[in-house]
Amino acid sequence: MNYGLVVQSEAVIDIQKAFEWYETQRAGLGYEFIEEIEGGFERLSKNPQHYAAINQKYRRLRIKRFPYMIIYEIETEQVVINSLRGTRQKPKF
Repeated sequence: MNYGLVVQSEAVIDIQKAFEWYETQRAGLGYEFIEEIEGGFERLSKNPQHYAAINQKYRRLRIKRFPYMIIYEIETEQVVINSLRGTRQKPKF
């Protein structure tokens, strides 16, 4: 069973900011970042319970190539993407 994905506006803004920063570092790197995020979304839609729980409500999936994690929660048959956080940032849960 695949879960539906809902990406909240805060997560969209987080992704956009990270994309823009990576593009300033090297042309095309932002697109590589987006590919990694999309791969994470695909993994979440297939098996969201597989990834580490932060607390009773939230879970996280670490992105392999970039120092970010996707913060999400599972609601019935949906995965709600709440935010994208750098692993070097202080978490806001």
